[in-house]
Amino acid sequence: MKTVPFKRVTAVAALATAGLLSAGATAGVAVADEQRAAAQFRCGFHIDSNLNALYGHCDTPPRTDIIINVESGSGDYTMCVPPGVTRLGKWPHISYAAYAGRTCSAR
Repeated sequence: MKTVPFKRVTAVAALATAGLLSAGATAGVAVADEQRAAAQFRCGFHIDSNLNALYGHCDTPPRTDIIINVESGSGDYTMCVPPGVTRLGKWPHISYAAYAGRTCSAR
């Protein structure tokens, strides 16, 4: 069992008592939307339920754009992608994508 430092518990209790931790309807919806988006985000190549070929670039600050190799029915190519999800096209035309081991600038 993890022990929480006393100061942290006291601060949380004080905020809760002051009403600062109460979630209104808007805050509750925003948190639910954020949690749902986080649960749906996947790193790397994947195909969604609409047969969209996607590449999820997981990144932490500072921002790093990367080059991916994309395997396509009309010829393979490389692409610079920012952090987040990039739609590559429809599957099976886009069959796979993978990190190429290089960085770039997608700005």
